Amino acid sequence: MDAAAGPLVRARHDLARGRPDRALAALDDVAGSELESEEFWRLRAYALYDLGDAEAAVEAAREGLEREPGDPELLDLLALAQLAAGRKKQARKTIDAALAVYPDSAVLHAHRALILARLAERPLRLTSYKKARQAAEQALSLDPECEPALRARAQIAALSGDRDADVYASELLAFDPENEHAHVIKGTARANRGDVRPALDHFLEAARLDPEDPHLAWLGRRSKVLQSRFAAPLLFMERVTRGHVRIGWIAVILTARLAHETVLSAAAFIFWAYMWAAHIYIERRTGKMPK
Repeated sequence: MDAAAGPLVRARHDLARGRPDRALAALDDVAGSELESEEFWRLRAYALYDLGDAEAAVEAAREGLEREPGDPELLDLLALAQLAAGRKKQARKTIDAALAVYPDSAVLHAHRALILARLAERPLRLTSYKKARQAAEQALSLDPECEPALRARAQIAALSGDRDADVYASELLAFDPENEHAHVIKGTARANRGDVRPALDHFLEAARLDPEDPHLAWLGRRSKVLQSRFAAPLLFMERVTRGHVRIGWIAVILTARLAHETVLSAAAFIFWAYMWAAHIYIERRTGKMPK
């Protein structure tokens, strides 16, 4: 890049390269009337969102909207930042307001699908992803090659345990093999089927592609620990039970008690002790999951 390029140009370039930290540093050099431009606040909001500072991204997006009310990119980004900040209902209101003005935007419909999926996750209630699926399908009907729509469909399928999740994730990876989010979705889909080792490989690849992301870094550390010999019995049980190892263990305990088999009961107790030891070992090696 030309060394004489202005800070806004540098910020756009750094965001395109996946370096929001450098983009934010470039924006610190902005002065004068550019500080009041909608573009400055849009770039700032994107950089902050990519860095995981959702609250600051919300404020930056709002600053941009004060200068350019109704801007579709800023409305979309505001909704995503609100979702990341845990304000799910606000995020839905924002994305619905954006779609009222831009009803043919596949990207907006795709992000609405993600918001609906998060809204569907309610404790002590049956989770239904029907509305989220419909929003994703609507996005794809508008643009079958829309990457956010493909990602939303795959992510929702993985969350809901849809048997087509692996296929959707493969389509997403074919679209962009270097997309870390696609690898996470693919890994989740494989893990839900009990294919734990291939799932861990995808998680490790996601962490490699974006080592600056604390969540992916944690996921990579955890995956590496789970590939160790100590965790081999746990992975074997995950594969045998197709990802339902706890249910499988409960079934073994009940069978042992009903059959009054001392050996089987002892084996079940030993595996119970091993599971606790494995849990403590994994937690100590990987640390707490980032918030």
